[in-house]
Amino acid sequence: MAQIKAFARSGTGKGVARKLRREGLVPAVVYGAGQENLNISLERKEWNMLMEAEGRALRTHPQHLVLDDGKRVTVLVRSSQRHPVTSVTEHVDFLRFDPMRRIDIMVPVVVKGETESPGVKRGGMVQAIRRELHVQCRADHIPEWIEISVAGLEIGESVHIQDIKLPDGVEVHAEDNFTVAAVVGVQAEEVDTAAPEATTTTETTSGGEGDKKE
Repeated sequence: MAQIKAFARSGTGKGVARKLRREGLVPAVVYGAGQENLNISLERKEWNMLMEAEGRALRTHPQHLVLDDGKRVTVLVRSSQRHPVTSVTEHVDFLRFDPMRRIDIMVPVVVKGETESPGVKRGGMVQAIRRELHVQCRADHIPEWIEISVAGLEIGESVHIQDIKLPDGVEVHAEDNFTVAAVVGVQAEEVDTAAPEATTTTETTSGGEGDKKE
């Protein structure tokens, strides 16, 4: 569990946010668990190093915020917003960690079994249709990834959401049995890889909402 240095702040709004960014800080907010929002800022350099070191685990594992007054808050990273041109982190939303609360979160898909696919052996290729799945689970049981297997698949065959064995306590709410991955011919027409609208980490029964980006 990483420890993230944070500074409490009283000011909000775009003017305050711009000033913080000029000083090398990132505006952030902590919300949820029925408590008031906590406005904070992070050191941009430290945050960037943490993102590089932790990768996806930064979103699926609880983290410790250590405030300048010594207070500690356990959180999950809800979203990290970046500038569209410079990719500099502009704002971070944190969700207070409650291990017993069920949350919605995007979890990456890992495809296994390519070398055991007859279709791949005959020149086909594996096409990932969904690189992430929107799942619901307890906050202390977030899987690092969802593993699927394409072993045994011929060209033209696919893995659907109902084919996947999910970890205990993890659910996917889907109205249709959508395709997650497929084995296609190299010259096959492009499969629609449009992912569902991105969903960030949220509480199933939220006690509060995060601030809009400042």
